[in-house]
Amino acid sequence: MDIYGFLLCSVLLSLCIHFFLSTGKFKKKRLPPGPTGLPILGSLLTIGNRPHESLAKLAETYGPLMTVKFGMLNVVVASSADMAKEILQTNDQAFIGRPTLESLAVGKFRDMSLVWSSGLKPYWKKVRKICNIELFTNQRMDSLQELRHLIMKKMMARVDEAREAREPLNVGRLVFGTTVNLLSNTMFSGDMFDMKSDGIRELKELIGGIVELGLEANVADFLPFLRPFDPQGIRRRITVLFDRLHKLLDDIIGQRVRRRASDQSDRCGDFLDVLLDHSDEHGPEELNFQNIKILFQVSFSDHDS
Repeated sequence: MDIYGFLLCSVLLSLCIHFFLSTGKFKKKRLPPGPTGLPILGSLLTIGNRPHESLAKLAETYGPLMTVKFGMLNVVVASSADMAKEILQTNDQAFIGRPTLESLAVGKFRDMSLVWSSGLKPYWKKVRKICNIELFTNQRMDSLQELRHLIMKKMMARVDEAREAREPLNVGRLVFGTTVNLLSNTMFSGDMFDMKSDGIRELKELIGGIVELGLEANVADFLPFLRPFDPQGIRRRITVLFDRLHKLLDDIIGQRVRRRASDQSDRCGDFLDVLLDHSDEHGPEELNFQNIKILFQVSFSDHDS
């Protein structure tokens, strides 16, 4: 038997075992009612490309809490305010985790991301505490008010310059560059781009590509047995983009580390300094350069989405 025949037999055997366990006497999960769906595909064909309408229609039949099979995944859907309150407020600790997309299974991104790592992990709680104390505070926002005004003035100056020169201006690219510079000044006390730099376009395309691929419907998310094969090439393509973003952040963090090593009194007091101080105090086991890089990576990606 050649390798392709062996793989085909393995896949078919896995499907048979999964179908038997999920529908037979071994099924032990007590799930809300819902449509039976097709073997393997579940209700994917029924849901179509307008899931909000399809799920609302199914809720009329099965109630405000139902189970819908997305391929091989059981998805519990809440479609009323009372059910949403039970999940998001009353039983929030039981539902604190979230399924992760296969496209984000790149390196350690999924495990170290503040967004995608499990909320029950000590790492997630530790990083969230650091962010809440050092970044997401009224004091921090007030301290950045003057900086925000300065960056907005730079943006308006670029608009005036383009108007006087009667040259076209890509407003989306300009706003993106302004947002990135505001974020970069908060994170590591410096503009990432000059408003006329081609780097703005390159970074926007880079982060936009990551977000677009991350949101693209991936058959491997619904049919887990296809994950090793990456049938749509999404993981392969997003890995290339992540590598480019990693290099950019490596340069920024490395430059700060070298500057701190040469002058211990040289501190900007920004978020990067806070994270590096924490790493120096508690060691790389608590927080290392990879963690810091992924925190920044998620921040930039969120701004494009």
